Amino acid sequence: MITKRNAAVLLVGATLLGAPVRADVWDFGNDPDIGPGTDNALFHGSEQVHDLAVGPSSFGDGGLPDEDWYLTMARPFSSYQFLVDSFTGDLDLTVTGLQRLDPSQVVQQDAAILEAGGALSLGWVNAAAVDETSYVRVRGAACGSTCSTSDTYRARFHDTTYTVPRFNNSGSQATVLLVQNATDRSCSLTAFFMSNAGSMVANPSFSLGAHELLVLASASVAPNQSGSVRIAHTCGYGGLSGKAVSVEPATGFTFDTLVLHRPH
Repeated sequence: MITKRNAAVLLVGATLLGAPVRADVWDFGNDPDIGPGTDNALFHGSEQVHDLAVGPSSFGDGGLPDEDWYLTMARPFSSYQFLVDSFTGDLDLTVTGLQRLDPSQVVQQDAAILEAGGALSLGWVNAAAVDETSYVRVRGAACGSTCSTSDTYRARFHDTTYTVPRFNNSGSQATVLLVQNATDRSCSLTAFFMSNAGSMVANPSFSLGAHELLVLASASVAPNQSGSVRIAHTCGYGGLSGKAVSVEPATGFTFDTLVLHRPH
């Protein structure tokens, strides 16, 4: 077993011997993740630290500026966010330095700037009833061919889908969905109303301004239906808050159900 002390000794020894000490362990070996052949598949809550150091040809990149590729799988009626931040050294990525590509390597989306000087985000929705495979690519650091192992960033990946376990527009009840954009930027969402058996019965979409509240009488889009709701959006992980309120007019009782996202 390698202890912390032994690991530190090995690291110092590698430095003294002149071996490249890389934050990006995914660049090592015979299968580096520098192209569409990557097997660095991400799951909700993944967090990794990478560099964009230019390595020797033995790393598989021929000594060219580094690229980091990631593989993502988007499940049906779901949304996701890939976030890059914590830049060090001379990294300084632009919005085209973080991109999402389809399986044919065609760019589908450039990043958005969340915080000036060091936070980029990709947010996307899979509105289809089948899985969607994408690549995420990080490249084009300002340091270019002079990037070193000190030029690092942090990559995080989240399933941002929210769920409501119950809505009911059958009998005398009706459910109102209240969803607030908790961010200071505009974003969009789609509410997928699912039957008790799990089939989609309605999928209205909305654009929300910063801090805007959506009030949706769900009987207007899913009349005489009951089941659950999935909310896919581009507001980022934790970017929404809300609840579903079911009203029983005969008694005046109301039943609140919180809108929930997956825990980290």
